[in-house]
Amino acid sequence: MVQAGSQHDRLAAALDAIVIGDRSTAHPKPTDLGWQEGLLQTAAACARGEGLPSSHWRAHFQVLTGPAAAINALPYLWVMADAHGHHRAAVHRWVEELELSPVAAMACEQLFAILCQQMGTAHGLRALAAALPGDSSSWDEPGSVGQALGLVVQSQGQFVVAVGLARQRQWAAMSPLGGSCAIALVGLLTGLAGGRAGLGAALRQRWLLDYRPAQPDPWRGLDAGALATLAASLHRRWAGVAPPSTSAPWPLGLRV
Repeated sequence: MVQAGSQHDRLAAALDAIVIGDRSTAHPKPTDLGWQEGLLQTAAACARGEGLPSSHWRAHFQVLTGPAAAINALPYLWVMADAHGHHRAAVHRWVEELELSPVAAMACEQLFAILCQQMGTAHGLRALAAALPGDSSSWDEPGSVGQALGLVVQSQGQFVVAVGLARQRQWAAMSPLGGSCAIALVGLLTGLAGGRAGLGAALRQRWLLDYRPAQPDPWRGLDAGALATLAASLHRRWAGVAPPSTSAPWPLGLRV
């Protein structure tokens, strides 16, 4: 049983909210597709303890927009995060070695800073709001994590309100924000702040438990059970638990 509000719960909620936010966004941009598969692969690799060596993942990350790069980096950033940011230099070096665009590099480093801050004893929406710097000039670049963070704080951590505001502002239609992954980024931060309880049972029921896509699903039919498996595996890796044997089953055959 995952304790409500625990780090495990908030990681699981972040993954759930990414998928819910993306699936509930109509007509993603053609250039926006592909990051969903990327997240599944990075999550599986990190859960197995492989990390994301820049030599292997550089080409993958270099074609992603800022929001998509941050979402795909989430599993690695989560495993590296702690309340004191001890691995900040290593994460910065990894981002540099990926040779990302300035916007994508900043998005990854901003998300890592937020994850470290949320690992502390004070977490949730109030702590998330504290992560917004007084001088937000470096957070206001198009597609930045800071824009999504500000929207979540403005919405009081309510997933439906935050996503609704993002749609009203046409984030999914704005090229700099990267299409549907911009909505998914809002979901990620909302889940991180409030855990699964903040997402609501109805949304999980519609977009995870009972979801039947009318068109090809970029998440390959991913369901709540598979997401829970990934979240539990990533949480174990963060906690220093050895990865399972190579014969262990992975949701949807995620093997790289």
